Amino acid sequence: MFYSNLHPFLLVIILSGSLTLAFGNKAVEAQSPADKPNQDTPRPNTSSNVEQQIQADLSLDESYKHMTFLVEEVGERLAGTKSIARAAGYIKNELESYGLEARIDRFYMYHSYPREAALRVIAPETRVIKARPVCHICSTHPEGLSGELVYAGAGGYEDYENIEVKDKIILTDMTWSPPRPEKARIAYEKKAQALIIMNWGTSDNPVIQMGAVKSVWGNPTPENFQKIPQLPVISITRAAGEYLQQLCTKGEVRVWLAAEATREWVRANQPVAFLPAAKPTDQFVLVGGHLEAWGKTAICNSSGNAQTLELARVFAKHKDKLKRNIIFAFWDGHEIAEAAGSTYFVDANWDQLKKHCLAYVNIDNPGIIGTSVPMTKSGPEIRDFQMEIIEQVWQQPGQWSLPYKGGDESFLGIGVPYISFATGYTPAELIRLNYASLSPWLHSEADTIDKIDKKLYEKHLHFFASLILKICNSEVAPYNLTDLIKEFKSHLESLERLSAGIESIKLDDLLERTGRLEQAIQTLNEHKEKILSRPAAERIEAVDLINKAYIKVTRQLSAVLWTEAGRYDQDPYGYYLVGKPIPRLYLPLIKMQKLIPDQQEFHLWHTKLIREKNRVSDAIDNTIDHVILTTKFLEKLP
Repeated sequence: MFYSNLHPFLLVIILSGSLTLAFGNKAVEAQSPADKPNQDTPRPNTSSNVEQQIQADLSLDESYKHMTFLVEEVGERLAGTKSIARAAGYIKNELESYGLEARIDRFYMYHSYPREAALRVIAPETRVIKARPVCHICSTHPEGLSGELVYAGAGGYEDYENIEVKDKIILTDMTWSPPRPEKARIAYEKKAQALIIMNWGTSDNPVIQMGAVKSVWGNPTPENFQKIPQLPVISITRAAGEYLQQLCTKGEVRVWLAAEATREWVRANQPVAFLPAAKPTDQFVLVGGHLEAWGKTAICNSSGNAQTLELARVFAKHKDKLKRNIIFAFWDGHEIAEAAGSTYFVDANWDQLKKHCLAYVNIDNPGIIGTSVPMTKSGPEIRDFQMEIIEQVWQQPGQWSLPYKGGDESFLGIGVPYISFATGYTPAELIRLNYASLSPWLHSEADTIDKIDKKLYEKHLHFFASLILKICNSEVAPYNLTDLIKEFKSHLESLERLSAGIESIKLDDLLERTGRLEQAIQTLNEHKEKILSRPAAERIEAVDLINKAYIKVTRQLSAVLWTEAGRYDQDPYGYYLVGKPIPRLYLPLIKMQKLIPDQQEFHLWHTKLIREKNRVSDAIDNTIDHVILTTKFLEKLP
């Protein structure tokens, strides 16, 4: 449906002024779907006959069949290997057998393979410690390197506040705060000599977790290639890490290490499939999860791949009841090239994602044994919609948080609303497991099918079916734009408090603009309610305008709200500024707080802040203009 001209069988053709999208040899004329009206705050429809049929057709056995093949027959599948090519071929064949148009995308990714690693304590005692190399590292010379070992907690900026680490070897915990690539980026910035990461989980867990530390999200560009950490990094067990940590409390510790991993370009094997709706439409929902995987791959992410296949099978049976198209994607380049597959998909299909994608639903590690807390990440505009579905399916409230630039969150810049969901551990269990949020067995040979809870896994399958169907068949995009604007306003208020005491900083104008945007959205929503009270046949054109406006608002505001890199680039993996209030304003404000107003550096950051304010101002103004223009068009419709 939406590939660039790199994809020969997918064309975008303009005929007689109307847009036609072709996937394979099937053309789909663009128009807007129509269904039952939403409320001002979107509420999912209660279970419909269509949903009941889809839920009844879902098969746990079918999903387990796929998972068993991917775990037992394929196993570890790193980019560029025969194993991932085999998995991709299997997935494509299955999708085609369900009647979907499927293909395998082939493109280059900057990849890495692990070789060998070694670690020895050389003072105050001697001990050999088993280690494995992390990928995308700067390999040591064969003779290795030695230095003083310093423990730096989780490896975030705050953990370095009172320690000197230049030319030293850092030991950190494998928490996900920050994620592994961000630990390496920070250690490299601090001029550390090397990094050692101890696994999470309990001390009796023998697993050494594999991973990568490229930090740069997706394929590098000439501008960010040099930002890839040039640092040797190795992984060790939890017990080995605790031993080293304790040793550091007794005095100076010196270690020797060696590590080797490749850096090279490989071609991807990324299956993508298109399921058309009952009637021609250009709008779609994107459903995906990563195919590349470490170890035995059950939790991460054969479980998710298998559910995506089963959802594709069942939705294909009921495509005559779908109001929007669905795209199913299985991302390559996730584990080592840092989301290169989903990033490529964004880059290569920009226009279609920008104009027509209602949401990206990420399916990753569903059904981990021992988890029980329904946990979801999304933007505020779709929070209430999905939280209500969670409560309907799980019979308990879910825990919501904002995306953190991890997983396959390649869509923050372009502004496609992101949804991920999986059950997590209770707070007490997380503490016991040393914050092993994605299980103690992640990225290892211990990640086997017995680590999946069958009943829990089945419940995830039914949740995703309900979520995807309700997005597909909602007449108006299920966004609460009022909540999005409130979040924007809250961020500006946080920044205003942060700027207190700096006389040259005023954010009143941005807050005033946000108030005008809030009012414009309210007026648009009032028109929407009137329109949705009309007979369905009389409101198609108006609903199309509303949907386009809703999509436009998310696209205009997302990049300034959630990113420092901006609309067309990607922030580093797990970047510390993602999650801060309006990152491009937050950074200069934080810098200026620590400077004397007469300093040159203060003036430099002040100039930066003014220009970033203009960027934010333009985003708000452009959104206001589009919403007001849409409202005027709606008023002129019969």
